[in-house]
Amino acid sequence: MRWLLLFAACLGAGCYYPAYAPQGRPATAPTVTPAPGGAGVEVMVSGGEGTEVLVEGVAALPAQGGWDIARDAALDDALRKAVEQGVGAYIDAESRVENFQLLSDRIYSQTRGYVSSYRVITEGPEGGLYRAVIRARVKSADIENDLAAIGILVREQGRPRMMVVVKELENPLDFTVDDRLMSQTMFETMLVDRLQQKGFPVVDAATVRANIEKEQLKLILEGDTRTAALVGLKAGAEVVVAGTVQRSETARPVAGSRLDFYRFRTSVRAVNVETGEVLAASATTTELPFSEDQARQRAADTTGAELVSKVLAGWTRHENVAVIYATNADFARVQALRLEIREKLRGIIDVITRDLVGTTATIEVVSETSSPEVIDGLLTRGITTGFEVTGKSGNRLEIRFTDGAGGGTGDDSPGRGNR
Repeated sequence: MRWLLLFAACLGAGCYYPAYAPQGRPATAPTVTPAPGGAGVEVMVSGGEGTEVLVEGVAALPAQGGWDIARDAALDDALRKAVEQGVGAYIDAESRVENFQLLSDRIYSQTRGYVSSYRVITEGPEGGLYRAVIRARVKSADIENDLAAIGILVREQGRPRMMVVVKELENPLDFTVDDRLMSQTMFETMLVDRLQQKGFPVVDAATVRANIEKEQLKLILEGDTRTAALVGLKAGAEVVVAGTVQRSETARPVAGSRLDFYRFRTSVRAVNVETGEVLAASATTTELPFSEDQARQRAADTTGAELVSKVLAGWTRHENVAVIYATNADFARVQALRLEIREKLRGIIDVITRDLVGTTATIEVVSETSSPEVIDGLLTRGITTGFEVTGKSGNRLEIRFTDGAGGGTGDDSPGRGNR
């Protein structure tokens, strides 16, 4: 009895620590003394903050020795999986499979460049494997930028076309539109170039001029998103980038001499043509000495980068909106179509009837999948509610309800959709 009391007292005082060995670890396995990256040690890889993820890496143990090599391989496997999680936050599994080679060449091959630091939680041999569980900080912004640069994020959204209407004003309170403003400004040209570098198709300047009137341009510059959406729809765009740039110039004394400083104040927004929703907004001030063109270029690059980042961030929430404009509609037909969309299409979050006026209805389909995929599903997934397609553009589908049953033919040419 005395021995039991002494043993219990020893346990309570912390003088006995039960040994830990990973499950399946051979009794004769050598003790691995972790180098940098051992349990609890934060290893800096490329610096900076990041999104924290928990992953496990696995590597096969060599027949004889080489425990350090297996450990390195397990850590590399864990880092790759951490980056894969980062990629997965932006694109779905189908896109990862479709673009696997491109991702392997451009992103997976340089995993350490996207990991700012990692900490080993547990590690050790288990059977014929070496396992390492790490908590890594992944620089998601870098992954997002690279995915945008190689066009994967843009392609996943159906390559939406952008129309740029951003004008330089001498007086920010004067929105008078003259022939000069109707032409493409230098700032617009630079912003278009920035968007195209990121993989966005952009409506050309001639098409913009042919589809916009002076009064419409004035309203857009004043901030009328409805007019921006109408003009964008007419020009065949899915997103309108609209706003103003105020240019000013001042001279300041610097080191005994006077230098000219050029300032550009931008106020720009990206508008979803189908819904009128403001996808992103950017307000920046850029000032540089010596060169007006350099200051303008810096302002355009900064504005473009901010808009792209915010638009992509909205897309990566995986909530996309497809809009169905229906004629010959009534309550029963709209309800039947809504029910079938919920039951037969994948990734549906919500189906909303925005309005039903007379025989015209507007239905919004909110989904985790891309809008083009939703529209394709409407034509191919056996929808029985009768309708025919009268128009299709981007994330917009125009239909006319019919009395016949839907056939799901998949022919999405105007006038020959589901019947």
